[in-house]
Amino acid sequence: MFRKVFVLWSILIGFTIFISIQSYTQDAPEVSAKGKEVYEHSCAHCHGIEGRGDGSAAENLLPKPRDFTRGLYKIRSTESGELPTDQDLFDIITDGMPGSSMPGWESQLKADERWEVVSYIKTFYDGFKERETPPREISLEGKIAYSAESAQIGKTLYTDLGCIECHGNVGRGDGTSAPTLTDAWNDRTWPANLAENWNFRGGTDTEDIFKRFIGGIAGSPMPAFEGDSFLHFGLSSEESKRLSEMENKDEMTPEEEEESGKLYEKMDEAVLVALDRAEGTELTPEAQKIYDDAMKVVAEKSWHLANYVKSLSPEKRPETAIGNNSLRSQYTVEELPIIEDEAWNTLEDSYYPLVGQVVIEPRQFNPTIDSVRVKSFYNDTEVAFLFTWHDRTHNIEVEENEDTGTSYEDGIAIQFPVKPPKGPTDEKPYFLWGGKKPVYVWQWKASEQDKITELTVKGVNNVTVQENQGDLNVKGEYKDGEYRLWVKRALTTDDKKDLQLEPGVFVPIAFSAWDGANGDKDIKRVMSSWYSFVLEPVPSSRRFIYPPIVALLSVGFLIGLRGFVQRRNSASDEAETEQ
Repeated sequence: MFRKVFVLWSILIGFTIFISIQSYTQDAPEVSAKGKEVYEHSCAHCHGIEGRGDGSAAENLLPKPRDFTRGLYKIRSTESGELPTDQDLFDIITDGMPGSSMPGWESQLKADERWEVVSYIKTFYDGFKERETPPREISLEGKIAYSAESAQIGKTLYTDLGCIECHGNVGRGDGTSAPTLTDAWNDRTWPANLAENWNFRGGTDTEDIFKRFIGGIAGSPMPAFEGDSFLHFGLSSEESKRLSEMENKDEMTPEEEEESGKLYEKMDEAVLVALDRAEGTELTPEAQKIYDDAMKVVAEKSWHLANYVKSLSPEKRPETAIGNNSLRSQYTVEELPIIEDEAWNTLEDSYYPLVGQVVIEPRQFNPTIDSVRVKSFYNDTEVAFLFTWHDRTHNIEVEENEDTGTSYEDGIAIQFPVKPPKGPTDEKPYFLWGGKKPVYVWQWKASEQDKITELTVKGVNNVTVQENQGDLNVKGEYKDGEYRLWVKRALTTDDKKDLQLEPGVFVPIAFSAWDGANGDKDIKRVMSSWYSFVLEPVPSSRRFIYPPIVALLSVGFLIGLRGFVQRRNSASDEAETEQ
């Protein structure tokens, strides 16, 4: 009996090992003419016929399409220096790379076609054929579940580990290093805006974020958390804290000099072990323990950091401002709030997505401003808006830079029709700054933060500054990668070229925005189509009058009915007495 069980277990274990080996070598099918055909039809326009990232469309794209011949893949489930798994490649083809020109192909290509493309892509880099063992995948053991306490620890690590230098104080990608970052191909690249997880490449789950830390993002400035790229690599959390205390002293005692020296030696030893491992050197048991102990600390800190990054974004992308999500300016009997007023925190943002202007030259194929958010209050005579949008850099003038090119001024424009349509089916002006039907535009520039210029526009080449500039109160500010613009004006004006507002009327609204550091200027910009907003009608006072009246009438009816019944019963009793 024991022998039979042993044989069965041996077969099962052998089969499991066979499957695990096969999962690496045969996730994707053998390369075929079909894979080449699909690639050249759907992928080569950007990535090039030979996979070098030099397709016909590549010149206009940022980030540039991946050069498959280098074997550097950003999004992987594998450790630093390792190739991706076949499943990694399949997932990227399926889901795309949000925030870039790489779309998801799930709806355009069948699953078997995507697997064929995986096989064909691997032919561009010999390393896939030369690899005899599966790539080392990142372990998710020891995951630390999300909690406010973990996120707070991660917030401290965010500063200590230097994330702030690229991603900025609150993660909007506006760090001091952001404007100068380049990738392995010397092309300009931007750090991720951690406040907009819908643009994360490779997933938004905590596990996905953790993998970006442990594996790094190959070919980009984002390093793997390993070796000398990780603060105090090789030290325990307590040792790291102690070393930081000593390093922050103006002068150390001889005992502290000796203590810190030993800690530096321990770090150097761990870094050398990590370097040997990355180069493929087989580690001794002692060296392996040094590496494992160091990575245990790295993983623990990375989970806390991943939880903090997770906390910087909403759970999902905000709903676009249409239908029930349309901007509804709220009525107040009080003075309208100024830009710093806490009253704005009582309103939900209305979210307006922006895209690159690609209708006419010069086109913007690589937009960096994702959206505009808007809130609004109004009273009996005035309306106030608060516009906010993210921009990694603060540009107030034209600047020439050898490394980053020419930067222009940041700005935004809010567009309305001169006359609101009378109904939802009425034709609106052309969304790209009007045409035969003019549009009324508020244009704001970062160099004049407390001023808006009113324009009448009949097309991109027919822009007129209004002779009579209205009495608009304006306040703009930039902080931590975000612009905030407050505008207040009268509901109605004497200028027929202005937009006149009244409660209950839906008004079309559209936006244009310029990120000067991204080369935006004039018609090269990001923009929206037409949306709408409305001054929410003032609640009628009748709703407070009718209920008491109805209640009084009901009570009066019940009293009258009761009296009628009592009189009827009395009359009936008298009739019986007389009989």
